[in-house]
Amino acid sequence: MKRILFVVSLIIVFVIIPKTTVKADGFDADYYGRRYPDVVASCGNGAEALYEHYMQYGIFEGRFQNAEEEAAGIPAGLSGATYIDVDIANQTVVYYQLGEPVLVSECVTGNVSSGNGTPTGFYHIETKTPGKYLVGPTWNVWVDKWMRFTGAVGLHDASWRRKFGGNIYKTDGSHGCVNLPTSVAYTLYDMVDVGTAVIVH
Repeated sequence: MKRILFVVSLIIVFVIIPKTTVKADGFDADYYGRRYPDVVASCGNGAEALYEHYMQYGIFEGRFQNAEEEAAGIPAGLSGATYIDVDIANQTVVYYQLGEPVLVSECVTGNVSSGNGTPTGFYHIETKTPGKYLVGPTWNVWVDKWMRFTGAVGLHDASWRRKFGGNIYKTDGSHGCVNLPTSVAYTLYDMVDVGTAVIVH
């Protein structure tokens, strides 16, 4: 009889009492598990395991800890950090040093109407080149300051543009890169290093 009562009490604990979600510092394990199935595949979907992954790896990989943070577009792990923020909706580039904005500029991102939108996500400056031809199927242009952050996509000067910002990107944007005014590209190039974080949202 005691054994039956023990089993029944275990069933009550594990079935009837709802699973709690770890929310230290705003962490939402349910969100994290849904948002990052690759983490669930390697760590399981337990709240503690997901929180442990976030604290050990997710923060430094630019992963979001909850839906509100993703909606804002800035992972909490970047708070107080040095990184480049590319805001597609507002067509701005902001360079933060230790959490403080030190360079703000309008930009032109990838042409969404032609399917060349700038890829979103968390990246790093992979290479810096002081002068380079950007070559593609229908273009061959020289840029003075090239800062690649993923694939063939980077930040660079665009001396051929007279205007930046607004809705230019929707119909006359780049092939995916982040176009900057020449003076801004020069300044940013001198401020960042290979490895500087880049978040595009």
